[in-house]
Amino acid sequence: MKTKLSKIVNILNSTVSCSDVVFDGISTDSRTIVPNNLFIPLRGDKYDGHDYIDKAIEYGAAAIISEKVLINIPHIKVNNTLNALNKISSYYLQDINPTVISVTGTNGKTTVTDMTSRITSNYKKTLKTYKNFNNNIGLPLSILQAKKSDEIFVLEMGASKRGDIKELVEIARPHIVALLNVSEAHLETFESLENILLTKEEIFLNQGYKKTVILNKDDQYYDRWVGKNNTNNIKTISLTEKADYMAIDISSNIMRVKTPYESEFQINITNNESFHLMNLLFSIALACESGARSDHIIPAFRNYNNVEGRFKIYNGFNNSSIIDSSYNANPASFRASIDSLISMGSNSWVIMGQMGELGADSEEHHVELAHYAAKKGVEKLFLLTEHNDAISQAFNSETYSFSNKSDLVRFIKPLLKNNTNVLIKASRYMKFETIVDELIS
Repeated sequence: MKTKLSKIVNILNSTVSCSDVVFDGISTDSRTIVPNNLFIPLRGDKYDGHDYIDKAIEYGAAAIISEKVLINIPHIKVNNTLNALNKISSYYLQDINPTVISVTGTNGKTTVTDMTSRITSNYKKTLKTYKNFNNNIGLPLSILQAKKSDEIFVLEMGASKRGDIKELVEIARPHIVALLNVSEAHLETFESLENILLTKEEIFLNQGYKKTVILNKDDQYYDRWVGKNNTNNIKTISLTEKADYMAIDISSNIMRVKTPYESEFQINITNNESFHLMNLLFSIALACESGARSDHIIPAFRNYNNVEGRFKIYNGFNNSSIIDSSYNANPASFRASIDSLISMGSNSWVIMGQMGELGADSEEHHVELAHYAAKKGVEKLFLLTEHNDAISQAFNSETYSFSNKSDLVRFIKPLLKNNTNVLIKASRYMKFETIVDELIS
């Protein structure tokens, strides 16, 4: 995005100091600066990007947006650099004027975003959320990756506190949205499930135009969400009821789908657990509401494997199957992953790490999950949590407890064999992808 600094001045209603310049691209990280970038330093709880302005200039930054007055460098002085970043990205988005699709929910956001963009890219130039950039920093940066030729934006929206989704919706002004599901996550900051619900429901925000909202008729909150969308256009999905987007026949590797726009067609599926199939229906509905049809949808699901860290299956040591679900974990997503694991048949093992941000009820949630794993038929649990003893007692079968990842890998690797399916799942901070790497090498 080649842009004059003076144009940004007008967007921010500020003034430029020193000479006007043309910049090419925006960065918030001095380490990623390339010559002629605009550098926007951000503040965090434990860092201040303003400390790296000199380094950004050294690497070739053409100009700076700063909360401080600078000397001898073109810059714009603002009160809050994050607000400036949000305003710039929102302006840029409006200038391109694509169809904006936004996805939120507790579980499945990245998968649905990825699948939707796979479909839409078969008929229009599509931008999707860059990596996992789904917050008030990441989403603007994703938008700023766009080219003028991009026609559809598929944006993931995450939240860790009240107001987060509202902020993102105000930046992106989406035309088509989906609220996938709501369950316990980030309870340390949200404090209650009701607060999580209220936050995710911010995606329905009335912005003066009618949005298309995709809702799941099988969800326990469906009636509640219908009531919050009197001014929007509701489209429904279901695995069990008559809906706008319906699964009408499901086998081990095929799902037949009915949409409002054409007769039935079938897509390939990797497993037939309901959580996975709901993600497929959500992605089909989102894409169809932006103009996709079956000849765009069917190819998108050929040889589809999930996003890294989201139930992606690898060939493991000694012909085992290693299921990488290491990106994150909460009780609902863990149960869904166990369901999918069991559907694969054979020997079902789970490497279970800590589920973070569950507050005072953390042990209770882990114990409940152990009961669920036992009920579903998981044969072995390999534990690296703060609650190993309580989980072992609750599982009441083969459990193995560890205090570090290296010992766990050394123990389990010789046990792996053909027809053994191993689910690896934990909250992000535990970095269980390193276990995945060890077991597929």
